[in-house]
Amino acid sequence: MRRCICISVFLLVCMMVGQAMATNIVKDTWLDGTRTDPVAPTYSENGVDSDADGDIESAWYRGGTGSTLTVVAGGPLKATTTTSSGSFTTYFTPEGSEVKLNNPGDKMRLTWGFKVSGLLSANTSQGFRLAVVDSPSASRITTDASPGSAAYTGYSLFMNMNPDTFSHGKPFDLMQRSAPATASALLSASASWGEIAYAGTNGNASYTTGVDYTFVMELMRRLDGNLDIMTSMTGIGLDGTGLMQINATNVAPNGGSYAFDTFSLRPSGTVSAWEVFDTSLLKVEFIPEPATIALLGLGLLAIRRNKK
Repeated sequence: MRRCICISVFLLVCMMVGQAMATNIVKDTWLDGTRTDPVAPTYSENGVDSDADGDIESAWYRGGTGSTLTVVAGGPLKATTTTSSGSFTTYFTPEGSEVKLNNPGDKMRLTWGFKVSGLLSANTSQGFRLAVVDSPSASRITTDASPGSAAYTGYSLFMNMNPDTFSHGKPFDLMQRSAPATASALLSASASWGEIAYAGTNGNASYTTGVDYTFVMELMRRLDGNLDIMTSMTGIGLDGTGLMQINATNVAPNGGSYAFDTFSLRPSGTVSAWEVFDTSLLKVEFIPEPATIALLGLGLLAIRRNKK
């Protein structure tokens, strides 16, 4: 019997090491139909469903002439632009509680689910951009506005959205903030970003109205202190295969930072991005390095042996 228990505990440890227990920092589907909950300066429920509505929320803010950001109970969160660009920003943790990759093996995973619709003009631009960054405290917005100039650190995707097919040689372009970090606009300042790698093929199928798309970015700290960055976009027919993916390994941490607290979208209006983005899910997870969980399991095994 004791042997069976020890084996069971060992197998449990192995399973926990392999999967590592993820913590949801945000998991929002807009069940309550609000986008500004919780209010500043908290910004995020930060892993706790404090209002017991079934979601772990973070507040969203919009900027840009003519842009709108609306939501109904159960979602989606509807971001709309005109011919001018818009910005749509959320802080998924409170200031001072950033997701930090302190240990080798620590991961952060951000998942964004959405659909596109409305107007889109033919273009050859990377007219849709998103960022996963750490925002300096003084740059955080508290009402509807676009993020201001600041020394952001982190990563972005510059993407092409052309009707039917891609019309840019780099449709899915992974970027990092230029170093050393200097104050500039978050996503409109193109010169403040440098390329890491790209995916997608000019002429292949682009984004289509009504299709569910899922964006994922996963960042993991390595033993040598650098990062492995996996980012992907999936959706039926996208790029001919339904998948664009970049696996960037051994990337020096941007600005020396392992902290993240901001997700921001910037469609450049209907001249080079879809008019409407319906967001059905935003999820941010922290996955601790497996060794911590392994030690916990081995501790349980030791306790069991000592009770023999």
